[in-house]
Amino acid sequence: MFLTSIHYKPNDITRYPFSLPIFAKLQTLTFTKPVTLFVGENGTGKSTLLQGLACITNRNLIGAQDLADHQDMRSGQELAKAIRPTYKTITNRGFFLRAEDFISFSRRVRSMIEDAENELKQIEIDYKGRSAYAKSLASLPHTRTLHDLRARYGDGLDVRSHGEKFLDFFYSQIHPSGLYILDEPEAPLSPIKQIALIKMIIDSVGEGSQFMISTHSPILMAIPGATIYSLEDDQMIEREYEEIEHVQLTKQFLESPERFLRHL
Repeated sequence: MFLTSIHYKPNDITRYPFSLPIFAKLQTLTFTKPVTLFVGENGTGKSTLLQGLACITNRNLIGAQDLADHQDMRSGQELAKAIRPTYKTITNRGFFLRAEDFISFSRRVRSMIEDAENELKQIEIDYKGRSAYAKSLASLPHTRTLHDLRARYGDGLDVRSHGEKFLDFFYSQIHPSGLYILDEPEAPLSPIKQIALIKMIIDSVGEGSQFMISTHSPILMAIPGATIYSLEDDQMIEREYEEIEHVQLTKQFLESPERFLRHL
């Protein structure tokens, strides 16, 4: 465990994001287990809360060069000013991942691979007739970059399906003893790949990692041993898996879809 609790005390509750109803009664939030899940309807403040957690823990935002300059992170930066964290230990390992940002990260990896390949092609032209030693010195940084990128991503994350490359990223980037904040990571994943993601999370927890995840997926909500905070009725309530509305509704629908569909 790294982050053990946050204490929330805003100076001005009249402006966004402090005016969100979910923050009106929030004072202290504790993290006693390696996996904490935040569930609730759209607009309740899950993503804003995760942004705040990402800012106070200084996580890198996947898909952005600089978290501080990212326009969509302004709410999280403001929220972080009202949060005082308590740590057991501090780690620099980990990241903040929003599913919608992943495509830009994939494109950046592809661009880096192409840039390195083009530099090596140009060196072949520029160093024609020169010694092999001189050519190898000029090529070395680009060869090393290309080797490192391909070791992590193969020919690029964009050469496979969205769900496959999303999981590829986790295989390559999740390391032991990291703090990972994930905003609706189920978005590009089929049910079977969501189960694969759970396996990765469980394995990483076994290696000392901590996860904070917002999700609408009843599959991810079933991560063993996770604390589940439900954002409902303008408050944050710790719930058991079977008590979560998403879980109950999905179960009822799967048991008798015609009951729901005949009213449409």
